[in-house]
This record gives sequence, C-alpha cells and structure tokens, in this order.
Amino acid sequence: MARAARPAYHPTVPRTAHPDTAPVHRRLFAFAIFASATLLFLVQPLSGKILLPVLGGSPAVWSSCMVFFQAVLLLGYVYAHVLSSRVPAHWQPWVHGSVLLGATLLLPMRIAVGEPGAGDPRWWLLRTLSIRIGLPMFALSATSPLLQQWYYRANAMRGGDPYLLYAASNAGSLAGLLGYLAIEVVVTRRVQVTTWAVAFWAVAALIGTCAYVGTRRSATPRPTPTAAAVVRWSDRAAWTALATVPSALLLGVTQHLATDIASMPLLWVAPLTLYLVTLIAAFATRRVGSARGWGRLTPFAALIVLVLSLTETRDPILPITLIHLAAFTMLAMQCHTRLAEKRPDPAHLTGYYLCVSLGGVLGGLAAALVAPAVFSSILEYPLAIAAALALRPQAVDGDHVPAAGYDRRLWRTVAVILLVVGYWSVATFDHATSSKPLPPSLSAWVRPLAGNEEAAQRTVRGLFAIPAALLLISSRGALPFAGATAGLLVAAAVVRTGGDVLHRERTFFGVHQVTSAQNGAWHVLTHGTTTHGVQAVQGRLRPLPTAYYHPTGPIGDVVFTLASAGRLHRVAAVGLGAGALAAYAGPHVTIDFFEIDEAVIRIAENPKYFTYLTDASARPGTTVRTIAVDGRVGLAAAPAASYDLIVMDAFSSDAIPTHLLTREAVTVYESRLAPGGLLAFHVSNRFFDLPPVLATLAADRQLLAYVRRDSEVPPERADEGMRASVWVVLGRREADYGQLARSAPRWVRLLPDAGGPLWTDDYANLLGVLQR
Repeated sequence: MARAARPAYHPTVPRTAHPDTAPVHRRLFAFAIFASATLLFLVQPLSGKILLPVLGGSPAVWSSCMVFFQAVLLLGYVYAHVLSSRVPAHWQPWVHGSVLLGATLLLPMRIAVGEPGAGDPRWWLLRTLSIRIGLPMFALSATSPLLQQWYYRANAMRGGDPYLLYAASNAGSLAGLLGYLAIEVVVTRRVQVTTWAVAFWAVAALIGTCAYVGTRRSATPRPTPTAAAVVRWSDRAAWTALATVPSALLLGVTQHLATDIASMPLLWVAPLTLYLVTLIAAFATRRVGSARGWGRLTPFAALIVLVLSLTETRDPILPITLIHLAAFTMLAMQCHTRLAEKRPDPAHLTGYYLCVSLGGVLGGLAAALVAPAVFSSILEYPLAIAAALALRPQAVDGDHVPAAGYDRRLWRTVAVILLVVGYWSVATFDHATSSKPLPPSLSAWVRPLAGNEEAAQRTVRGLFAIPAALLLISSRGALPFAGATAGLLVAAAVVRTGGDVLHRERTFFGVHQVTSAQNGAWHVLTHGTTTHGVQAVQGRLRPLPTAYYHPTGPIGDVVFTLASAGRLHRVAAVGLGAGALAAYAGPHVTIDFFEIDEAVIRIAENPKYFTYLTDASARPGTTVRTIAVDGRVGLAAAPAASYDLIVMDAFSSDAIPTHLLTREAVTVYESRLAPGGLLAFHVSNRFFDLPPVLATLAADRQLLAYVRRDSEVPPERADEGMRASVWVVLGRREADYGQLARSAPRWVRLLPDAGGPLWTDDYANLLGVLQR
C-alpha cells in the first residue's frame, strides 16, 4: 500500500479575525534574525583570519574552523529546541538573555591568541575558538529558531507564518558573506573585531526587544496542532536528507571547479552565494516554482554535466563553469523547495530546524573530511548529484506507487545494477581503447568531428549518456536514472582518457596528479589546474631544471650570481614541487625544502616520477632535506643568518598564502639571511599582480628589490621545458646583487607605488592586486 501523504503546513487566518489583527512586528523579528545571521557569517572568516598567521597559514586552519562553526550551529539549534519545548514560555527570554549577557562579557575578542605549543595544533585551535568566540556564536546560532518560535507564539491566532523569517536568516547570511569581502579590503583586523563586538551588543538589545514583544503577545491562546501535524521519524529523516545533499553538493561543486575546471580566486564565493539564494527563494513568501517542477528540470541539467564529464570538456572555462553552477542551483532549488514544502506545523519548528542543521553538518563533514580521506578524486560531486536525483519527487513518488513489495525492491535493485554497469562500461571502454584505436567504422564517423584519436574517444564516451537519458521516458525510470547517472559520473571522475596518469593522490590540500606527456618523454606534476613541476624522463634533458627553474631564467641568474661569488652554501626553499631547485646543488651545498603537504614530498622523492632530489642526494658533499611544515613556521625555527639564499615559491596558484607576504614574514626571512644573502620570490600568477606588494615590503624594510619578467620563452627553450615566469629578488645592498644589478633590461629596479598599502598580519588586500 502507498504511504498516505502528510499535508504540508499552510498558515491560515481565522475567519473571525479582524483586518487590523494581521501578524504584528514581522519586520522587527525579520530584522533581528537578519542582523544576527549577518554577524554569524561575518565572525567565521574574521576568526579564521586571526588564527591563520599563528598556525602558519595552513589550509587546515580553515577546515578546522568550519567544523567548529558547524558544530556550534548544531548545538545552538539543539539548545533552541530544548529551550522552546522544555522551558515555560515566560522563562525562555530570561534564559536566553542570560546567555546573551554572558556572551557580551567576552567581547571584543582578542587578536593576541598566544602560541599553539607542542602537539596537534587542531586541538589548540578548537580550544581557542571555544574560549574566544564560542559563546557569542552559540547565542547567535540559536537566534533564528528561537525568534521564529516566539514570533509564532505572538501571532499564532493572526495567521503569522514563522517560516517566512527563515528567508530573512539566509538573506542575512548572504549579506555577511558578501559584506566581509568588502570590509576585509578596507579595515584592519583590529577594527573589524571592535566593530563586530559593538554590532553584537546592538543585536543583543534587538533580540531582547523581540523577546519582550513575544512574551507580551504570547498570552493569546495557541492553536492545538491537528492530527496531520504529527511528526514521524520518517519526516525527520526526510528533512535531514534534504538538507544533507545540498550541503555536500555545495562543497563538491566548489572542489570540482577548483580542481578540474579553473583555479580562480574566490571561486568558493559563487557556489555559496547560490546556495544561500536557493534557501531564500525556497522559504520566501512567493516561492519560485515547486519541487516537482524543479524535479522536471534537474535530470536535463545532470545530463549536461554528465556529457561534459565523460568528454572531459573544460574549455571554454567561463561557459563550462556557468553550466556547473546552473546545474548546482537547480539541484539545490529542488531539495530546498522540497524541504520548505515538507515543513511541519510551527509547533514543531525548532525540531525541524534541528534536523535541517544536522543535515547541513553531515553534508559538510562528508564532503570536507570523509571524502578527502576516502577518495583519490572529487567523487563527492558526482555522488551528491546522484543523491539529489534520487530525492526528486518523481523518484520518491515512483518508489511509493501502489505495487507489490517485490516490484519496489526490483526497481531499487535495477538502480544499483545500472550504477555498476555504468561505471564498468566506461572503464572497460577506456581500457580497450587505451591499447588500440577505435574500430575503423566508428573512427571514420567520429574523427572528422573530434579531430584526433583521443578526442574521438572522448566523443564516443559522451554517447554513454544516451542510454541513461532513455530511462526518463518511463514514469518508473527516475530511480534507475539516478543509479545509471551515478555510475557514469563516478567513472568519468576516476577513469581518464589517454592512460597517461601515473599517480593521483588526494590530501587535505587538494588533488596531486603526475602525468606522462609527449609519449612518455616528460613527467608533469599538477595540483588542480596549476603546474608545480616538470622533468624530462631520459636523455640529456633529464638533469636539467625546467619550468620556472630553467638555468637561463631568473632563478638561474640568482643562483649563478651567488655561486660565482662563493656565497651559495645553504639554501632554503618554501614550496617543493618536483624539486627542480635541487638540480643546482653542487658539492658542499645544503638545501632545505619546507613543504606543508607530505604527499608532495612523497611524490618528489619517488624516482619513478621525478629524480631531482635523489640525483642531488647522490652527489658527494650535497645535502638535501625535506621538512613537512609551513615555510614561515619552518624559517622562524631556523637559526639566525643561516641561509645564503631563500626561495619563496608558494604563490603560483589561486589561493595565495598572504601570511607569507607580510611585514612580519619578511622580517623573519631577512633575519635568517646570511650577510650578502638574497630573497627570491617566484610570483608568476594568472590572477594576481604581486610585485607591487613586494616593492612596498622592501621599502618598509629598507631593502632593495629587482624584478625580471620572462613573459616570452624562445621555442628552443620551450622544447627544454622552460616556462614563462616572474621573479622578484630582495637584498640588503647593491653589491649583494652582483651582475644582476647591471643586467638591465633583464633585471630592473622595482620601486614602490606612492601610497601603496603595506601588507601586515593585520591587513592584506588580495582584491587590490587582481590582474586587470
């Protein structure tokens, strides 16, 4: 038998109600919820930025902060649920007022947070966040469900729908997200902290006003929930699932775009903005479409993503990125609209939001912590798409049509079988075509369209989406379609054409991949879409440092200048890549590589992939050491005046570690330079113009700065693996540069811009140095 559908909650105005008894103070409650959500989203990046320099700028800082924020949000919703359901109504404002009062006493938060000391810094970070900002965040987290409950109590007999206020909460989150991007580039952290504290005190007073209004109005009898308002465990499971999938999909699409499409600065802002917009639209007064309507569109969006994934289409970047974001928006709208449609009677409001919060935490944990530990590719993205397709109203309703039990189990089994078949078919096809070309009849039809054998293979792979699309013809094909699409998407993420992937490893810092290029003549190390190392596998070019370290390039000039003057004995390098700098190490030279990601160290030390480190270590009198630590932290622990050359190579991706380019950081570097030593910064970047930042820092420290921009590479050098690059060198005296200072126009003096901002640990403006 089919399960009886539970009617969704729809607020009604009693017929006896007078027109002037419409819901009161909605704007007051909406503004209070909006303001608290804005502060909640502002404090997250602010507190993370305070802790970032202390912990060496590790990306683990951001993930650990995110886990903390999600946990506090969940605790806030638990507290709101318990308070509204277990404490008498007239005591609730006093209890929450005490929590707010205690939080105000902890503000403003201090920027000087101390040092983590020995042991795992994550525990120190979580403890510090709990002490400094835990209670204010906890109080803000509980505000939205509590105020909605109080609003309902004050307006229950007047037709007030508290769920409309959830749109105000998400609008506040969106305002906080976009507002911090604007605030960060204008004021320092100290001003941000003080302003946030003042705003919190004002919002606490506003919440107190809402509590007074809610208590005064709550004398009105509350309506008794009808039988239809009874909440089952299956309802709670559905709320949790409908919140989990968009949360996981948000992180999945962000990671996919950053890894496989384009590493663009602030790319995470667009998916998060769209995620909040879908929540606002789903809970708004005039909802944008229905879940069933969005469910009709999402299969076609998923099919387009499937074809792009199977054909490995990444260009042109902007349209492809927009397609993925559009598909994400449709899938999130489907889930969030269904979540809004299934909201219960407001008597169960806080329990509903507790399930929604739990789902958001589960989705975030699955994508941010579990997936990197389990998968070597970005599999959370295709799996989240498949889960969203399985939650389509058409799939859920089709699974509950009147049918015998064995018939329902049969369709579910078919979905699982199609998942396996979808993956197996792509994997088998790629294995068969990697050793021999396509059949002549198929190749003759496809190659004129594709252009070459590899492109033809990808085109044929795209045809695998056709059988999945045919499943949509049947009304019972929605669940099998989700299974087939999942198998094909997973296969597209794992199995790559050409058979040139030698190694793929995923860590907390991203996906590292070693590929074989030009028929096995070269090995290339990439992190997402950024190249981090290139080496010839055999022949005369094998020992040659390549890419940005070519001997005729800027770093070659620096090394030869110091070596010819007898000033190259100890070298420090921040950022390892493939280890090309080690090719310059001769007798009596020690090179210390500071690399935060241990996976990069394992790859560079494996002679199957790259031999720079093993070759250098085999030379008599040469010492090569790899140290798994953030570069600034590692250099701070080194003895003073211990290096003749410090090479900073950590700025080529979209995620610039700004803590390595501040006044405090350069002070550390300079103190570790031996007399006559030089600081070399590799600042080649597709998005940011960093030489002006270094010019200002050099002037502040009374250092000299020179820059060489190799924008064009001669063909004969390109054949040797050389890449265009930009390097900036800082030194104490003109004499320290030797021939470099007299080699214009190759090397030119870098002067600071008048009025250019000085980056410090308290202030850094990445948006101000975006390439124009």
